[in-house]
Amino acid sequence: MDPKKEHVSLFESLPHGIIGVIVDKVAASSAVDYHNTIRTCKEIHKRADNRQVYRGLSLRPLVKKPLASKGYEKIMEKCLQNNNPEAHYIKGLVQYFHHNQTMTGLYHLTIAADLGLKEAIYILAVLLLCNGITEQGKLYFSQLKWARGTTTVDACWKNIKTSLHGINVGVRRRYLRNIRKMNPPNTCHLNDMDNTCASCFYYKRMRMFVNMR
Repeated sequence: MDPKKEHVSLFESLPHGIIGVIVDKVAASSAVDYHNTIRTCKEIHKRADNRQVYRGLSLRPLVKKPLASKGYEKIMEKCLQNNNPEAHYIKGLVQYFHHNQTMTGLYHLTIAADLGLKEAIYILAVLLLCNGITEQGKLYFSQLKWARGTTTVDACWKNIKTSLHGINVGVRRRYLRNIRKMNPPNTCHLNDMDNTCASCFYYKRMRMFVNMR
């Protein structure tokens, strides 16, 4: 063997397309595994700047703790540039609730929702309703098929509460005004938050949000 020839690993000898698929799959499952993977060989590192990788990169640890994203500004910026839905969701939560930049927050949450992230669809729908943008809020909620059952919306709400834990979620006066406007008829049991119908679903979801602890 010629010692001057650079050693090429079996992995590096794979076609570029196959390496790309492997990197994309790793990135979509774990940001930590992705970081470790790109350090293993030069060919993988070349693929690390691929737009598809950043678009699909899993940011679940930061979704659970959005304020921690401050320590990952470089990778967050790359993900935002490539329309990673979780990156826009994280950015939206931080901007809307932590920095009180409501328009910027709604902008990023809308991108995440339009990219199909269910938690983003839910929180955007609630915020639109609370801000008096009623019809648009209802349209976003309809994407979660709540009328067929609340399993999806309940799971979303549970995840959202985890994301917002430790963030000051202020209750604005306009939220309360718009909740009163959505007040359902007396036939609905307003304090029974586990059972809803078409008349009280939006009202109860708004109340759950403003009463969050």
